[in-house]
Amino acid sequence: MIANLFFIFSFTLITFGIAYFAIIASYCYAWVKLKVPTFGINTSKTSVSIIIAARNEEHTISNCLNSIIKQSYFTKELEIIIVDDHSSDDTIREVQKIANQHPNIKLISIPKQDSGKKQAISSGIKMATGELIVTTDADCIMGPEWVSTIVNFYNQSNAQMIVSPVCFYDEKNGFEKMQSLEFMALMASSGSSLYFNKAIMCNGANLAYTKKAFYEVNGFENIDRSASGDDVLLMYKIKRNYPKGVQFLKHPDALVFTKAKSTLKEFFNQRIRWASKGFSSLNSETKIISLIVYLFNLLLLASFFIGFSYSNSDFHLLILKIGLIILGIKCIIDFLLLFLAGTFFNKKRFLIYFLPEQIVYILYIVLIGLFGFIGKYTWKDRNIKN
Repeated sequence: MIANLFFIFSFTLITFGIAYFAIIASYCYAWVKLKVPTFGINTSKTSVSIIIAARNEEHTISNCLNSIIKQSYFTKELEIIIVDDHSSDDTIREVQKIANQHPNIKLISIPKQDSGKKQAISSGIKMATGELIVTTDADCIMGPEWVSTIVNFYNQSNAQMIVSPVCFYDEKNGFEKMQSLEFMALMASSGSSLYFNKAIMCNGANLAYTKKAFYEVNGFENIDRSASGDDVLLMYKIKRNYPKGVQFLKHPDALVFTKAKSTLKEFFNQRIRWASKGFSSLNSETKIISLIVYLFNLLLLASFFIGFSYSNSDFHLLILKIGLIILGIKCIIDFLLLFLAGTFFNKKRFLIYFLPEQIVYILYIVLIGLFGFIGKYTWKDRNIKN
C-alpha cells in the first residue's frame, strides 16, 4: 500500500515537474526571440488619452503626473484624464494644483453609486477623445519616450491592445528586491506568452488599447463581478474579437516604474487581489498554466513536508530526494528566465537573492492560490470579497 502511494505521488510530482519545466523553457526561448522593435522618426499624430483611476493617492499622484507632463509626444494630441474613485485624502487637491497649469489634464469623479477601478476607467473612456486609450496607475512613473514608443508600436503593428512591461524601482532591501525578481519573471512570462499568441497575463499599470476595440467588446460588461480584472479579463475579451490583435511591446522606453510593497501585509493584499479574479473567469490557456504551476509547487512543498516529517522511512527519504532533485532543476530553469529578464530590466545584480526567493516562492505561491480562491482582501481602505 505504501509502495503504491509512493509511486503515485512520485509519478505525479515528476509529471507536473516536466510540464513546469517545459513551460519555463518555452518562455526563455520566446523572451530571446521577442526582439526590441526599432522605429523611425515619429510623424504620426495619433490622439492619445491617458486614463488614471485614483483613490487615496495624495503621496504619489504628483510624481506620476509630472512624469507624464514631460512626455516627448505632441502635447496637442495627448490628454490626461484622472478619475477620482471617492478619495478620502487630498488626491483631488494635488491633481488640481497641476491641472491648473496644464489644460490637457482633466479631473473627473465617478458617481456616488459607483466605485472601483473598472467603473473609474469606464467613466474616463466615456469622456476620452483619443483614438488610443493608455492606462496606468497613480503610483507609477515613466520615462519621457513612453507615449511615443507605444504610439510608434501601435502604428507599426496595428495591434488593438498593447501590453507593455512594468518594473519596480528604488528597491531598498532584500524583501523588495525579491519582489522585483518575481515581478520580472511575471513580465517575461506575459511577453513570452504573447509571442506564442497566448494571452495569459498583463498589467493595467501599462496597457494600451483602441477606444474602438473597448466599445466593440462592450467594455467591462460581464466581467465586472470581481473588483480586479480591469486588465487581464479585458485582454481576454479583446483577444477573442481580435485573435492576433493583442501584442507585447518589449522596449526599454516603454517601461513603467512602480514601487514594491514595503510590508508583508501590503504584499499579500496585492497578490491576493491579483489572484482573486475567479478561476472560472480565466481563459483555457491561463487555467492550464495556473493549475500546472500551482499543483507543481504544492506537490514540491508536500515532498519536503513528507520527507522531513518521516525521515526514518526509506520511502519518505526517497520522496525527499526526488523533491530536492526536482527543486534543483527548477532553480536552474527559473534562474535562466530571470537572467534573461534581468538583462532586459537591467537588474541582474538582484540575482544574488535568487535562492532565498526560490525557497520562499514555493510556500508563497501555495498560500496566494488558496487565499486568492477565497477572494477576501483589503484595497485602498476597502474590504473586498469577490
